[in-house]
Amino acid sequence: MPEPEEPERDPRGRPETVRLKFRVASFLGAWLLRAMRASWRHDGPPDGSLAAARAARIAAGRPSPGVIYVLWHSRILLGVSTQADQDIHALISLHGDGEYIARTIERIGLHSVRGSSSRGGARALRGIIETLESGRDVAITPDGPRGPRLVAQAGCIEAAAITGAPIVPLAFECRSAKRLRSWDRFIVPWFFTKVAFRIGEELRVPRELDDASRAAWCRRVEAALDRTHADACAAIGVAPEEREPVAPPASAR
Repeated sequence: MPEPEEPERDPRGRPETVRLKFRVASFLGAWLLRAMRASWRHDGPPDGSLAAARAARIAAGRPSPGVIYVLWHSRILLGVSTQADQDIHALISLHGDGEYIARTIERIGLHSVRGSSSRGGARALRGIIETLESGRDVAITPDGPRGPRLVAQAGCIEAAAITGAPIVPLAFECRSAKRLRSWDRFIVPWFFTKVAFRIGEELRVPRELDDASRAAWCRRVEAALDRTHADACAAIGVAPEEREPVAPPASAR
């Protein structure tokens, strides 16, 4: 009896059927993101502001390092939709559906750096540093991929200290949305809602950091994001999201 044939595999070792699923899912996801964006009423800087800032930096003779943009994990859908075609590199987790997300954002003019603080962290940091030193901009969710919600981790601080790249907070808010029951209470905006986008003031992290100063800079990133979100919320008349208290480690109790 002949042996069953192995399914055709793509160069990265995935069966052709899986590859096709990635293609279809990313195509539909990109179409949906662009359709949602087209339906929204926007309040904020004009389209292309982040790409224009990069072009101005290059024109001024400062091509590198790039900029580290930070946004909360719950606002990923708002962020990638409103910032399509900005040529930004987003840090995408290696967990689960990361491949779908990476392929989807690449269809809307963004790029991916793979890894996270909980998996592939060293690889992710190397990728971020290389991207920044080449003059390209990076977007990081400082509370991802597993939280705590609205609490900044040190990854963006480390990248800023090593490369000298500024950290710039981005805030995305909407008037009506579905909040998922995920750890970050992920926001899925409704079609035709009003969306606010704000760019905060840049932070410059020193190159020499100890544990205490690293933790202090995490709190500064949180405060900068809080201020920027307050501006976005005020623009569309919604209340700012409150941060839940974080329990201290067991050793500190």
